[in-house]
Amino acid sequence: MKFDLQDSTTVTWLIVLIIVVLAGLYSIVAINNKPPQMAFTPVDGYTFPYKMEEIDWRVELSPTLKEISGITSLNEEQVMAIQDEKGILFSIDLRTGNIVSESLFDKDRDYEDLCLVGDHVFILERDGDLYQYHLASPDTTQKFETAFSYRNDTEGLCFDASRNRLLIAPKEGAPEGRELPKNILGIYEFNLLTRTVTLEPVTTIVEKEVGRIIGKQGKPYKIKPSAVAVHPRTGYLYVLASVGKILLVINPNDNQIMHVQLLDPGVFPQPEGMAFDGSDNLLISSEGKSGQAATITRFSPIAQSN
Repeated sequence: MKFDLQDSTTVTWLIVLIIVVLAGLYSIVAINNKPPQMAFTPVDGYTFPYKMEEIDWRVELSPTLKEISGITSLNEEQVMAIQDEKGILFSIDLRTGNIVSESLFDKDRDYEDLCLVGDHVFILERDGDLYQYHLASPDTTQKFETAFSYRNDTEGLCFDASRNRLLIAPKEGAPEGRELPKNILGIYEFNLLTRTVTLEPVTTIVEKEVGRIIGKQGKPYKIKPSAVAVHPRTGYLYVLASVGKILLVINPNDNQIMHVQLLDPGVFPQPEGMAFDGSDNLLISSEGKSGQAATITRFSPIAQSN
């Protein structure tokens, strides 16, 4: 079959054919290069109250806080933070990233997270020990040993105001004398009256369920929690993990996973801290990596969301 390029009909069909082929190639390239799905909401009727692709604002921190390991909200303008392996509480201006004040609370150790309870600050050490620092009496710091040890690598701590308790999230295993099945993580209560850890988890995370939700055919999705926080309005538990680059929203009443948010490693190279402020803004801190500064990023809630 020969094509007569001088024939207008032949030329027209050739042009149409070229357009169709190019369109097909473009579709294949677009499909192969479309952004991966980052958000998964397995519960009908629930709306995750933050758009993680829409950053409210983001601030870089001084080199002193390059290894920031935990944050707690003081107000909408400031957070209190700890730096890994330094027994110092840092108050930070969220607009500038500048350190407003420093308070020495104890010796240099491997500190991972902190939370504010009234005029008291609780600080979590990697081995599960807790330190209570009174802001009005800076010369007094109390230490509480818990049922955790270094093998648990405890990194997440928050105050659950509705139940007047602290929550601790270890990266590995269960408290001394307890075990969890493989690929299941626990969140544990620290009773503020007895100053002890409840040995049974108040919430569990099944890594196979996370894998099912994000399309891994039920294969476990490895998670090592680095921060935990209770949403002040819904009471849902937010769990942040640097290993896995993931944020989970869990209903603590039935352990149901309400939302799974995969995090962009370009934005959060090592997300270690998380908190909510008085206006329900979500704050996430990330350690600095590869010459980059540590950061704190804020996300504003969507109006009238669940």
